[in-house]
Amino acid sequence: MKTFQKVIVVVGLATLGVLLWRIDAKAVANLLLQVRWGFLLILPQEIVAHIFNAIGWRLAFSGPRARSFPLWELIRLRVAGDAVNYLTPSATIAGEIARATMLNDSEGVEVKASSVLVAKVTQAIAQIFFGLGGTILFAARLPWLTGKTTALYSAFGGFALVLVIAAGIEACLPAPAHAPADRDVSWTDFSSMRRWLRYHYRRHPDRFISSTVFFLLGYLWGTFEAFWICWFLGLRVSVSTALVIEVLSITIDGLLFMVPAKVGTQEGGKTAIFAALGLPPQAGFAFGVVRHLRELAWAAGGIALCSAHARRQARAGSPAATGA
Repeated sequence: MKTFQKVIVVVGLATLGVLLWRIDAKAVANLLLQVRWGFLLILPQEIVAHIFNAIGWRLAFSGPRARSFPLWELIRLRVAGDAVNYLTPSATIAGEIARATMLNDSEGVEVKASSVLVAKVTQAIAQIFFGLGGTILFAARLPWLTGKTTALYSAFGGFALVLVIAAGIEACLPAPAHAPADRDVSWTDFSSMRRWLRYHYRRHPDRFISSTVFFLLGYLWGTFEAFWICWFLGLRVSVSTALVIEVLSITIDGLLFMVPAKVGTQEGGKTAIFAALGLPPQAGFAFGVVRHLRELAWAAGGIALCSAHARRQARAGSPAATGA
């Protein structure tokens, strides 16, 4: 672990200690005890989000190519890639490269790399829509915007309409006759990525849009998890409040991506979010602990999948083992 990462971890742990001291650790413990058997439901429910995301990834392939990669394989690699992203401060890039590396060899590198690239873009688009929707709901709660919700919703609707029109125009333009060459696959060359995205979207606009929809469903499932965790903690929040909690959580996680395993940021972020929404800060801290436990459990499973894949590749004598 590099010095910078060690400092971040120490700061995160110190933040946890200060929060527990300020908000009453006993109250947090009592809230966590209320969850009890709820952990048995909270931990496995994440598979639903992984299924949605895996379907979104599958739609990032062209139809014939997608048949080369079973859905179960994509689900497994979504879990593995998310674990890599969770444990490394790489702005989610390391996990994407790991996914492309661990795909089976039934298709060439350009097919595998381009699918991960397209899936990353459709997931980003889904996150933008999800984030904007939640932000508007949060903004509507602010006292100085009371009575202006119609304008907020209209602005969001107008933005979505502009994107739909732009997407429709782009889909109607002629598609390139051939896919970009293998040598054009690059994670660092923006023009290369743009060529691949243009090729895939113009050739398969229906799959591109469907991929975005399934990634959006994956984000929306996080709202269900937030609602459920609050319910087990004894908080009866509305669906819109759960949505705002999830949107703000994703925003904070994105800003603090450099913190490995979200040490300190998970609990601290949730405490701040709950306080901003007028909910008990102790419940926010407990919420962060519950979600942290769920994330750590899935990250451990993902790392185990990475290790198992590396061992299989090593036994087969494949050079891909090093990449995995």
